[in-house]
Amino acid sequence: MIQMMMSTIGGSAATRRVQQQQQALMLRKAVGFAIVTSGLAVIVAQALQHALGA
Repeated sequence: MIQMMMSTIGGSAATRRVQQQQQALMLRKAVGFAIVTSGLAVIVAQALQHALGA
């Protein structure tokens, strides 16, 4: 009985840990995407400025 309860507690903790790791990975991907997108926006803006001679 105690072993079953311990495995249930451990299982839920492991499940939470996996979910936290997945959330952290998604957050890193989102932040990376935002950085790349903003970098591309800067490059496009500079290219437009150069093309327009401003």
